[in-house]
Amino acid sequence: GKAFDITYVRLKFHTSRPESFAIYKRTREDGPWVPYQYYSGSCESTYHKVNRGFIRTGEDEQQALCTDEFSDISPLTGGNVAFSTLEGRPSAYNFDNSPVLQEWVTATDIRVTLNRLNTFGDEVFNDPKVLKSYYYAISDFAVGGRCKCNGHASECMKNELGKLVCNCKHNTFGVDCEKCLPFFNDRPWRRATAESANECLPCDCNGRSQECYFDPELYRSTGHGGHCTGCSDNTDGAHCERCRDSFYRLGSEEGCLPCSCNPVGSLSTQCDSYGQCSCKPGVMGDKCDRCQPGFHSLSEAGCRPCSCNLAGSTGECSVETGRCTCKENVEGFHCERCKPGFFNLDSSNPRGCTPCFCFGHSSVCTNAIGYSIYSITSSFQFGEDEWHAEQRDGSEVLLQWSAETQDISVISDSYFPIYFVAPRNFLGNQVLSYGQNLTFSFRVDRRDTRLSAEDVVLEGAGLRVSVPLIAQGNPYPSENALIYTFRLHEATDYPWRPALTAFDFQKLLHNLTSIKIRGTYSERS
Repeated sequence: GKAFDITYVRLKFHTSRPESFAIYKRTREDGPWVPYQYYSGSCESTYHKVNRGFIRTGEDEQQALCTDEFSDISPLTGGNVAFSTLEGRPSAYNFDNSPVLQEWVTATDIRVTLNRLNTFGDEVFNDPKVLKSYYYAISDFAVGGRCKCNGHASECMKNELGKLVCNCKHNTFGVDCEKCLPFFNDRPWRRATAESANECLPCDCNGRSQECYFDPELYRSTGHGGHCTGCSDNTDGAHCERCRDSFYRLGSEEGCLPCSCNPVGSLSTQCDSYGQCSCKPGVMGDKCDRCQPGFHSLSEAGCRPCSCNLAGSTGECSVETGRCTCKENVEGFHCERCKPGFFNLDSSNPRGCTPCFCFGHSSVCTNAIGYSIYSITSSFQFGEDEWHAEQRDGSEVLLQWSAETQDISVISDSYFPIYFVAPRNFLGNQVLSYGQNLTFSFRVDRRDTRLSAEDVVLEGAGLRVSVPLIAQGNPYPSENALIYTFRLHEATDYPWRPALTAFDFQKLLHNLTSIKIRGTYSERS
């Protein structure tokens, strides 16, 4: 059953050579017998072949020819017949590149058919005794060839079943070395030639697979046909060079990790090279698994924005229900109204609404109709606007005004603080400023400021309160002008000291006699 590359077939007859006989071959055990060569003194009538025909270039090189060269009756004994498989075949000189002739010389079995005896014409007389003196006798039969191993083996050997197989090299295998080994499919299998071993090359799977197959399309496009399968570490691609869909990796040498993108909150199950998923509107998190601040109710459409009243809420809401987080004195699903006992929903009020102040006669109130905010201001466009400066003991100090920068300033030559003192239009009955803001722009020329508890001072009705400059979330002073805002309210987080009741704070504002703003915070500042 083993295939061989046949070089020649040689017969030696003990009798005279037959008048007509043929050599056949087959390439597998159950395959058809294919004519190899015809011999006859009557080629046309016996085998329907031209006597001593030849094959021209471009014609079928697998056709059997017929010749009368070995059909004479003489010699009567010892006549030889030699058949060369490649003789007269135009491509014989380029055999390594001729699949047609490579197939032509391949055979597993050889058969010789003896069709007609050579006689001296005795068959005309039909004498049985005479005719019985003629017979076929072959004294030697030789076939020259080698194991068909397609150039990938130099010897054949018996396998565990006792059958002859090639001892394959060049990363090939099979009975005839007709295939590449399973992991050696980077280029198509080729027969070895005198010029090149055409060995099978290993697939490049980046160390993540030991299985691959030959991909003709990949070979045509890249010159490498090994397509890896069964990639490990969650990799994919012809060379296990990339991550599977919905996986990522931080470095080319590392295995791939699952993206684990939230299927509801992410636009895709695929993440970037850092594991960050692409989120739907209003959704956040590496895996898009939660709503952004100000959004709620994660769904297939993303998260919905919180519909909170900006004046009454912190801007955030419950991620499950959408209920807004209200400021301290505000209520409602959207923080849209003041709590009972409070009024004037105001975005600039950290508590949202101001407590009702009805001088103790009621705890319920609403916004008064016909009132609007009126600001008392000093712009210093044309002078000091009646502001003056004094030390802590009340002694007056020189106040400077700059027409260029339109501001007022003081300079100290000691550690004792100097205060800016507000003019009379800021004083008097300012009870309507309760819950409103005192605001000014301020800067220092030296950063080594030493703050105190009495940087901003209010006096009136026999009462006195003060706060540090950085209270109520105000910034530390610097060389650049900064805005400072102080809410006029007794709430503990503002925090005027000493603490007053609401009634007393309004009493102070009802007869406000002094507003002092500290101007110096170190020596020579």
